[in-house]
This record gives sequence, structure tokens and C-alpha cells, in this order.
Amino acid sequence: MNKLLSIPSLSFYCCCLFFTKISYGAQSNIDSVETDIETIEIVNSHEFNSVNYQVLHREDLITSAQTLSDALKNINGIQIRQISGLGNPVSISIRGSSGKQVQMYIDGQLVNDSQFGGFDLNQIPTDQIESIEISKSQALGTGSTPIGGVIRVNTYNPSENKKKIALSIGSFGYKEVNFLSNNAFKKHSLAFGGNYLVSDNDYNYLVPQSFVNPSESINEPLRNNEFEKLSLFINDNVQLDQHQLRFNLQYNKQDKALANYQNNSPENSSTLESDQIRYSIQHYWLADINSFGDINFEGIEINYSGENKDELYLERPNEDRIKTSDYKNTKQQISIKPNINWSTLSFTPFVDISRQNFSSFSTQNGEAIQCNGISSCDVEAAQTQINFGARIEWKSDSYPISSYILGNQLREKNANSALNAIDSQKETKNTHYSTQELGINYGTGNFNTSVNFSNGIRTPTLFELFGDRGSFKGNGNLLPEEANTITLGLQYQVKQFNLSSSLYRQDLENSIVAIFNSSGVGSYTNVGGALLNGFELQGNISLLDNLSLSMQVSLIDSDTSSPFIAFDNKKLPGIYHQQYSASLLYKIKPNWQIKINSNLDKELYFNRNNQFQSTNSNLGSGNPADRSLTNIALNWQTPKYNASLSFNNVFNEKYQDLANRPAQGKSIQLKFSIEDL
Repeated sequence: MNKLLSIPSLSFYCCCLFFTKISYGAQSNIDSVETDIETIEIVNSHEFNSVNYQVLHREDLITSAQTLSDALKNINGIQIRQISGLGNPVSISIRGSSGKQVQMYIDGQLVNDSQFGGFDLNQIPTDQIESIEISKSQALGTGSTPIGGVIRVNTYNPSENKKKIALSIGSFGYKEVNFLSNNAFKKHSLAFGGNYLVSDNDYNYLVPQSFVNPSESINEPLRNNEFEKLSLFINDNVQLDQHQLRFNLQYNKQDKALANYQNNSPENSSTLESDQIRYSIQHYWLADINSFGDINFEGIEINYSGENKDELYLERPNEDRIKTSDYKNTKQQISIKPNINWSTLSFTPFVDISRQNFSSFSTQNGEAIQCNGISSCDVEAAQTQINFGARIEWKSDSYPISSYILGNQLREKNANSALNAIDSQKETKNTHYSTQELGINYGTGNFNTSVNFSNGIRTPTLFELFGDRGSFKGNGNLLPEEANTITLGLQYQVKQFNLSSSLYRQDLENSIVAIFNSSGVGSYTNVGGALLNGFELQGNISLLDNLSLSMQVSLIDSDTSSPFIAFDNKKLPGIYHQQYSASLLYKIKPNWQIKINSNLDKELYFNRNNQFQSTNSNLGSGNPADRSLTNIALNWQTPKYNASLSFNNVFNEKYQDLANRPAQGKSIQLKFSIEDL
């Protein structure tokens, strides 16, 4: 691959930057009630900045978004695809990336797990979110540059006394209750709340082989697909002179019944249960110390976080067969980021250390499963990562130009041991990688343009390196996925109209894919690369004082290259290559508004062979994943009360979900909330 940027060249360019000082800007207001100390707040919102970066604030979420994925799916360049209702896996793609190539942070804590590389996108209820930051093809502030981008969730952090309760009901047995309470003092605030959600998820489903007559396909409500979730949180903010402290604690418990999609068996009672505790402590010292002439030590940020997660999978297709798998994850992370200013330069060195531990224990009808080369093996695995580097920002005093540079070095140590093998040996792999970014921004009045270069990676997961499912093995020789990306962004804004567009090109290498030989034995392999060319366009216009229109276009052209014929000269799977959307917002009265949103998504392939199967003649001969969706939302809002009525997927029930199964059809949701109780 021809590198867009190299480490030596980046070191040479250390003279540039501006990106809104995200190292401090990523947190919402901390205890801003009657204090003379500078508060820390998000600084972008809808103002001009790189088109790679966007912020959603609380008011954008709580009136209509049912989940975090609902809030993100309307962002241009982001694709959200869910399997079979609430509680099931959600796949996210940013500009054609896979879900593993996207990083997710909650209050500064990276929540991607080291064993499988994924994350639960909807683990935070929208009522517990203060803001969401989205970065495409770039890191947010400091750290390793991902291939896909970053989603950072900042949890609820109000600065005034407030109490709120919200109730929701909807189709397929959906019920939800939220409560929030915040107590603000002069230099201290305490917020706590909870969320309880249940859903039957019993929408009509085309069963390929009915339980009564396997030769017949019938439509019937999906069985054993229920979902239940409880979420509690406490956020405590303290401000002591020049020190700001924030303590976060969150608990999630969820139970998901797992349907049998082949025959919808009434005997099936498989489930996945999960318990999770996440905690973090954030310390900001706003020093503002002048030394050595123009050099100013602004302060230092120290974060410590941890997570304990226990998942219990019960495979119970009938009463005579029960297989259990218990998965335990623990994680600790600490990061240190001082901030130094010198004239027009801002310098932020950083170091981030994290350690994750994973273990599994499985039984079949109460007996431990032996690791014998045929059955799967229980394991203990660990990963230690050290990220260190620096971010330099520069903003001209004389011209409307700014730039930034970010370099990161990653040291990684992986270990894995089979628990129930006769001759178990500990496997290890130690590696180091580097990532880099460079961005330049130029803006005058209503016009803004930016150019960004990034070299990002996605390291193999522990399962990809060491996993053992009997006939499917990991591969300790895997190389990390690597991508070089260049993006050109343009923004234009006047009083009643704004337009933003971006062109990007990404060269991806070392794609990690599971492949199988003719005997059915499989392993993860670096199969090759891909070239992506993308275009995004978004326009917003105020047609009248009470009527506005928003339109979006996202186009991707992808072409894979591989020594394996099945993966060569193909389109990337799992992403829509064409997306079009239009949204109309009409304010009926000062307290009433209606929003109509329509989307057309085309060209999604379910696998790397670019093949799909459809036995439903009603879908025609086209790609069954092509979809046109229309959602309608009616909202009434006063300072104390809010009510919203949403009609989702009004016209189309024929498209397929990400697993190539008939997707959930029409649904209705009603939400009512009261503030200042």
C-alpha cells in the first residue's frame, strides 16, 4: 500500500492544529451553578468544523429517539442495521467500515471488548445521555486512529435542579419507564436515574419451515424473542477550586430470549442474560500556569475507568438438551493528558493504559465440555494495551486557517490459555503499531473547507487470534487491518440554507475474514484489501418560518482485491452502497410539530461472495435488502410536558434485515414525559 502518511513525515509536520480542543471539550458542563471556575463543555454543535465531526445534543435525542441507534441512523454516512427487534445485535458502519472498525466511548472509556471486538450500541438509554459526538475516519482528540471512526457518549450531566419521569408504550408489547433526578449545589451536583424496558418482539415473521409442517413456510408471530432490561446510573460532579471531579456508576441487567428463526419452535427457550457494571473517575486540574515566557500549562486530565460484565448463554432448543456458556469480561483503563499552550500552538501529550480479561465456561446437560480438538474450548484470555503519543493544534492569528496533527504508538500484549485441554499451553503475541492523522481547516464567513489524512488500524481480536470452536480455529499470525484515508470537506451556510459535502477515498489492507476449506475446517485469514470511494451531500433549507427541509445523499463505490477468487473484485458486504433521505419538519403551532422522514437504501450484499437467496416470491427478483422506509413523528412540547407519537416503517414490510431474514414491520410508539416534578 502507498502510505498517505508516514511516521517520519508526521514528525516533520509537527507545526499544526485546531480541532476544538476535544481533549477538554468532550465533556458536558460540570457543576456550572454559581462558580467562578472555568467549566468544561462541548464546543461544536452545529457550528462550522470539519465535516468529519458532528455533535448531537440532548434535545436532539429525548423527544423522538427510542434508542441510541435511532439517534445515529439519521447521520449522513452512518448505517445502522438491526437483527430481529430490540435486544438483538446492532451493526454500525461509518463510511463503509465494519462494526469492529468503529470505536465506542462512554464518558471517555473505550467499551469495545478485546475478545470479540464489538460493543452494545444501545447499552445507554437516551434519557441518560447528555450528548453524542461522532467522528468519521478519525480519532476524537487523542488515542489510536480507528479505520471507521468514533462514537463518544457523554452521560447526563445537568447543572440545575431537575426531576423527570417518562413513560413509553408501543407495538409488539413495548413498554418503557425512565426517571431522572438532579440536585445542584454551588459547587456540587448529583444526578441519578433509572430505565426499565420490556418488549415481546412478537412481530409476524415468515418461518421457512413451520414447526407443524416443515415443508411449508408460514407467517406467524415470532416466538421466544422477548427482551427485558434494567439500567441504573449515578453521576456525581464536584468542583474544588481549580479541580473538577466526576464520578460515574452505571448498572445494566438484560435478558434476551433467542428465537428459532428456522422453524419458530414453541419448545425453544434459549436465552442470553447479561449483568454489567461500569464505573469511571475523571479529574480535571485547570492549572493555567504561565512559565517560560509564552508557554502556558493549561491543566491536566486524568481518567480511570473499569467494567465488569457477565453473560450467560443458555442454548435450550427443547427440554432434553441444555448447553450453557458463561462469559466473563473485566476491564480497567487509565489515561493521562496534560495540555500546554504556546502562542498559537496547543500541545497535548497522552498515555493510555488498559487491560482486559476474558474467561468462558461451558457445560452440556450439566457436564463440563472437554477440549478435544472437535468440540469448542473454554479459555482464559487477556489483553494489555499501551497507547502513547501527542496531538498538536495550531490556529493562525492572522488568517482563517487552522490545522492539527496526531500521532499514536500502540503496544499490545495478548495471551490465551485453554481451560479444559489435556496438554494446554499458554499462547502469547506481542505487537506494536502506529497511527497518524493530519488535518487542515480553512474558513471565511459562510464558507469552510477541510482536508484530512489518516492512517488507522483495527488489531485482531483475541478470538480471531486464539479462538477454538473445534473445527474452527483462530490464527496467531494475523496482521492488523489497516486503512489510509483522505477526506475533502466543504461547508456553506447562509441564514436560511446550509450545505455540506465530503469526498473520501480509503485504501484498506489485510481484511480479516473467516474462511473454510472443502472439509468444513475454518480459520480467520487476512484475505486482501479493498478500495472505497465515497461521496456525501447534505442540504438544509428553511422554506418558511415554520417549514424546513433536509436532504441527504451517501454513495459508496467499493472494490475488493484478494488472492482468493471468492473475495476478489467484489463489493464490500454488509453495507448499503447507495442511500438517499429526505426529512420535512413542519411546526403546526408553537407547541406542535410534525416530522416526516423517508429513506431509500440500495445495494447491500450479505456476504463477500456478493450472493443472496430469497425464497419469498413477493420480493421479486431484486436484492431483498433494498428498502424504502418512511417514519412519521408528531410532537407536542411545553416547558413541563412533552408527548411524541411515532409511526415507524409506515409502508414497507418486505425488506430483509442484516441476517437476510424478513425484517420487523410497522410499529407505533407513544412517549410522554413530565419535567420539574
